[in-house]
Amino acid sequence: MKQKIINALTRNFGLKLLALVFSFLLWLAVVNVDDPTVPKTLPVRVNVINEDVLKDKGMTYKLKDGINIVNVKFSAKRSIMEKISSSDFTATADMEQLQNEERVPVTVVANSYENAIKISEKQNYLLVELEKEESKRFAIEAKTTGTLESGLEVEELKCSPTVITVKGPEGEVNKIAKVEALVDVTDNTSDFTDVAVPKFYDKKGIEIKDLSDLRFSVNSVNVSVHFANRKTVDIVPKTSGTLSSNLTLDEIKTDPSSVIIMGEPEALNNVSSITIPDSVINLSNLNGSFTTSVDISSYLPNGVSLAEGSPSRVTIYVLMAGESHKEVEIPASNISFTNVVNGQTVALNDSNIKINVFGSEDSLKKLDVSQIKGTIDCSTLTIGDKHNVVVQFDNPDGITIQNTSVSVAVAEDKNSNAQSTDNTEGNEE
Repeated sequence: MKQKIINALTRNFGLKLLALVFSFLLWLAVVNVDDPTVPKTLPVRVNVINEDVLKDKGMTYKLKDGINIVNVKFSAKRSIMEKISSSDFTATADMEQLQNEERVPVTVVANSYENAIKISEKQNYLLVELEKEESKRFAIEAKTTGTLESGLEVEELKCSPTVITVKGPEGEVNKIAKVEALVDVTDNTSDFTDVAVPKFYDKKGIEIKDLSDLRFSVNSVNVSVHFANRKTVDIVPKTSGTLSSNLTLDEIKTDPSSVIIMGEPEALNNVSSITIPDSVINLSNLNGSFTTSVDISSYLPNGVSLAEGSPSRVTIYVLMAGESHKEVEIPASNISFTNVVNGQTVALNDSNIKINVFGSEDSLKKLDVSQIKGTIDCSTLTIGDKHNVVVQFDNPDGITIQNTSVSVAVAEDKNSNAQSTDNTEGNEE
């Protein structure tokens, strides 16, 4: 029995195998000829139209969670399915169809193979958040980045335009605290203009990266950079007059001793130092060491200015032989007022006063600052908040104290008025 079964299976085996292969090929041909419909889902970006409907109401919107993509479900013949991509669809959200102030129906149409694609009837929505529209103008501050070549200074930065208008949701616009336009000066040695994209910063100085909900009057600005050359020069004070025979000049120095100036190369080449004129220091008027402060900006030649960071005020020290200098601070209570006009009160505007003292190293070490006393003559003062007056100091042995200008306020003595009124009332009785 078993042998009969084996014989039946193996009889004409080649024909049977051929029949099996033929059947498979026939099935494959039928399947391809039939070309079945298969489903698929693709992400499609949504285009928003009729946004003016919200603008007319003073409103704007932003996408909830920042999503403006819908998943489109469709079906098509397998023979073309592999050819279809997201770009073959258009998804549109019409703001005129806004529902419940939170969602907009999305209409999806096929751009290609429209007769071969069947889009799912399930409704897609674009989710939005409404907010009051805000419009603000911000000044654009031009700034530089990078490293300047040695001897160069940025003298002027100009931004065009200088103002940018930002529109969008109130909350987003109000995050902006300042706007900057940055240009890189690295490897630049002559004046240039570059295009910069404005950067926006919040109150903490952190750059705001997400600007997708905002609209701008301009997307870029032109920043012009004008360079000036720099040069370090010494400060040289001149003197006039003749020093008293009992004094010997030790040195004259300034603090700082040099400054950085800038200007065009031709102007800088003609400047070797900044000279303080001899009218500032008249040796004939000195009875000891002396210090003063001057503004050197008025002594600069035409076409030259101080570089950023260089001080305009310079302190001059005129020191006699054997004397040193020291700056000390004394309390206002060490200053007394003389010849105060009746009916007035006088008070210093500062609680402490800085003064310059001169003497030998040993004398300065022994100096008791609390013992320094000074007086102010008030005979010519009138009522007012601020008067600059000179404090006259008594010089301790071996010490010279430079008379110092201070600010005082003169007010009406109310107690004096009250007393005068009381006396008048008593006289009437």
